[in-house]
Amino acid sequence: MKILLLAMPDTADVIDFMARLPNLALVSLAGNLPGHEVRVMDLVLFKPNVRKPLEDVLSSFRPDLVGLSSMTFQFDTLLRVAGFIRSRRPDVRIVAGGYHATLLSDELTAGEQPLPLDYIVRGEGEETFAELVSELGRATPDLGRIEGLSYRDGSGWVHNPDRGLTVLDRLALPDRSARVADGFSLIHLKMDVAETSRGCPFNCKFCCINRMYGPTFRAHSEERIIADIQDIRKRGAKAVFLADDNITYDIGHFRMVCRSIVKNGLNDLAYVVQLSAAGIARNPDMAEEMDRANFRYAFVGFESMIPLALKGVHKPTNPEINRQAAALLRKHNIAIIAGCVVGYPDDTEESVKDNFRLIKKLKPDMIYAQYLTPYPKTVIRKELLEEGLVENIGDYRDYDGFHCNVRTRRMTRQKLYDTLKREALLSNFDPSLIFVNHFLRHYPFQFVSRIAKCAVLTACNVMAGRQRTQWLDL
Repeated sequence: MKILLLAMPDTADVIDFMARLPNLALVSLAGNLPGHEVRVMDLVLFKPNVRKPLEDVLSSFRPDLVGLSSMTFQFDTLLRVAGFIRSRRPDVRIVAGGYHATLLSDELTAGEQPLPLDYIVRGEGEETFAELVSELGRATPDLGRIEGLSYRDGSGWVHNPDRGLTVLDRLALPDRSARVADGFSLIHLKMDVAETSRGCPFNCKFCCINRMYGPTFRAHSEERIIADIQDIRKRGAKAVFLADDNITYDIGHFRMVCRSIVKNGLNDLAYVVQLSAAGIARNPDMAEEMDRANFRYAFVGFESMIPLALKGVHKPTNPEINRQAAALLRKHNIAIIAGCVVGYPDDTEESVKDNFRLIKKLKPDMIYAQYLTPYPKTVIRKELLEEGLVENIGDYRDYDGFHCNVRTRRMTRQKLYDTLKREALLSNFDPSLIFVNHFLRHYPFQFVSRIAKCAVLTACNVMAGRQRTQWLDL
């Protein structure tokens, strides 16, 4: 069977200027479809002009089945892409997957407008999708036996029972050769994405990971991790983003990853990772292990330096833990991308400014500031709705963290939007951050050109009082 897998082109705010990241889930699907002809297309490489590339691949490859993956803010684009495909190839079968399709499968299929989809794969997709492909190859498919699948049956939809969590050791390596285009990067480094684990047992109120995996942490084997990174290096990448949900949850596992990278001579690649501040602060030797393995960039979910805000969303950190983690990472020359969230119910203009002031004292190399966003099925959404603090309840196109969808008890939505954007803009010109900036020291030309574009975009958003709308030619 010919199978085309598409990742949506929408990105959140300033990310385009800093990185172009490939979709790991789709190449993982491709790697677990032996005996089939699979193509993976990351539409982010073609935006905003995605129409012609789609037409070209539909006419040249002529897929029998098209799979679409999206996050919440991308789902409207997913439906537009599906409709476009349907208009060009009425006979092709279309399946959707990802967090949004999984968490809202009941609501999506119960809507008044018919979905331009034939199937929805819920949860982890590798095994469910492989079984769907196998079943569609039979003369009389029995879709009812496939766990984790929703499918159209006449004018209605059938939702099969959920599938249990995947045993990771059963999965084959991602098939990156299935990509129809390349060009992924961080700043100027050619990069790719891998994972060493899935899941996070923590229960932060704003996160939906535990709705996908439950309160679990599952790790890949050492052999599998190394084989995957070796495949990435063989394809010419100079940097690897480890997309684990919470790699610092199991420090023994993370330590093994670092040491195995060194043991296998893979520390000639630069590594990017998402970390919890608590995981580093409580294991102070971990930053040294990361340094030896050439982990050079860390996205750290500090979220806030205001204790009440952290407690209110069940974030397992505090200002002192945040400070300790930042100091350890800086000591070992690991660039810090500081995750910062504002828009907590008790936030005021003063508390938002104070939070930025305290985050800047951590000496981050970049501040990744977002609004508290009421993502579907999260605890924080339920609480904010009950209090009437959600200003945009159902237009999920703006649920990317950079559009403001809430107000606080003492700030209007517009005031909250303006305050964050102004503080984020001013942070780009803070002398205390400029002279210690890792990116500026190592990649001065590339970083200055990109941060200048980010600053211009942010300034335009501040003057307009609203977030720009990303345009696609569909």
